[in-house]
Amino acid sequence: MNQDTKNEQPNGNASVKSKRKKTGWRNSQGAKENLPKPMQTGLPKRKREPLQPTSNMSDHYRKRKRSVTKQTECYSMSNRLRGYCLIINNYTFERSTSLGNRRGTHKDKDDLTRVFEKMHFTVEVRNDLKASDMQDLIKEFASKDHSQMDAFVCCVLSHGEKGTVLGIDGIQVPIRDLTQPFAECHTLASKPKLFFIQACQGEKKLLGVWMADGHKNTTEEGTFEEDAHTEAFHSCPIGADFLIGMATVEYYKSFRHTQEGSIFIQELCRQLEIGCPRKEDMHSILTKVNRMVSSQIFEGCKQMPEVRYTLTKTLVLPMKQVL
Repeated sequence: MNQDTKNEQPNGNASVKSKRKKTGWRNSQGAKENLPKPMQTGLPKRKREPLQPTSNMSDHYRKRKRSVTKQTECYSMSNRLRGYCLIINNYTFERSTSLGNRRGTHKDKDDLTRVFEKMHFTVEVRNDLKASDMQDLIKEFASKDHSQMDAFVCCVLSHGEKGTVLGIDGIQVPIRDLTQPFAECHTLASKPKLFFIQACQGEKKLLGVWMADGHKNTTEEGTFEEDAHTEAFHSCPIGADFLIGMATVEYYKSFRHTQEGSIFIQELCRQLEIGCPRKEDMHSILTKVNRMVSSQIFEGCKQMPEVRYTLTKTLVLPMKQVL
């Protein structure tokens, strides 16, 4: 093979390879050209989302945030005329009863009137009532139409014995007889009915017990347990939405200053004027009354007020703060 033939051989092979490549490119290009073209709809292509198991389908979609507002259930106090506040003020007792006149009670009556008028209650005062008159008066107010009012208040300032208050004739009126007619009053249904009783509940004097801070005194604990186990809890109150503030626990005396009024009523008025403008609830206010009264000593003795209630909501009595 001559030199020219050798030189032409590689070129020939390169030519064959080149033709093959071109042919293959044409075949593949032709195949691509023969494929069906997608339909042109003029709409943008939808982006497909990855498939997920149905069990997690709820997690796939955006959840709506629920705004949960926690609001305390309170008794409605929306009426301008809040309600009646009845004050029974027994000062002069008949001589046949051997009960002394209640000096200082007019100061309690005046302060209660001032405080509850600030709360937009219609205050009505009745002085020196016999037992039968007290019961008739209670029935009269229970039969009134309270449909346009928010609450009812009754304050009884008198002498008393275990579970009762006394008329000026010395006859007992059970506290249950004061509350029962209002439990049956349809226009006061589901509305708060407040009773504040300033009266002794017995002849005993509550003696204080001294003890070191942090030391548990078993004698004091037992005494309080025995005092709490009384018949009063079975005699009043009845029905729902009642609050009864007693000046003292049963069997014990309460104290009254001959000029400045009773310890319980004066502290009640003071705490109402402090707490109500701040929108404190009645349970908190009366707890402060209990603490302040029980921390004092009167003639070497103590006094422990007591609150009983069947309220079903939080009770806040609005009062404008007077500057």
